[in-house]
Amino acid sequence: MSMKSIYQVLAIAASLTLLGCNGRGGSDSNLNEERNEAAEASNTDKFAGKKQRDAEFVYEVVASNYGELKLAELANQRSRTASVKKIAEALVSDHTASLNELKILAQAKAISVPVQETDAAKNKLEDIADESGEDFDEEWVAEMLDLHEKSIDRFEKRLDDTDDAELKSFITKTLPLLKKHRDSLKAFARRENVTLFVL
Repeated sequence: MSMKSIYQVLAIAASLTLLGCNGRGGSDSNLNEERNEAAEASNTDKFAGKKQRDAEFVYEVVASNYGELKLAELANQRSRTASVKKIAEALVSDHTASLNELKILAQAKAISVPVQETDAAKNKLEDIADESGEDFDEEWVAEMLDLHEKSIDRFEKRLDDTDDAELKSFITKTLPLLKKHRDSLKAFARRENVTLFVL
């Protein structure tokens, strides 16, 4: 085989390798979505009544934590504002601990959990990543504040409805942290006179 032919073979092989890598990346994303759907369906099959609502709560909170952690890490990388970075660091620390604790609880109760954030959270992350400077900080704080308000509401409702002692304990422990995060986000919004965030 001539040198030219060898180079052509190598070039084709390299192209196929690149295509394979790109295909695998897409497949990984699809696989994770399928795993999320399978986990949700599994909980529906396994549980009923309050236990099913407990499982739905755990599933939703795990997914929410994945999304909030990615947003917090994004702020650490992109924000130029010290107070935003400080809030983001606290979020990373607290939500990582909360996520790990909830995964252990889920495993003990045979509750299936997602492996990544929701598609809506991914899309929002991409939107915020496109911003820069003050626009980034405002969009990021607005989204985090909205997510924390929704989480607090979700946690309080589940606390009133669940009969699961371990889940009640987790909720009771986590709620003050969520409220602390919300208050930090609100305080930042007030200091910056961002009327969008004044609730």
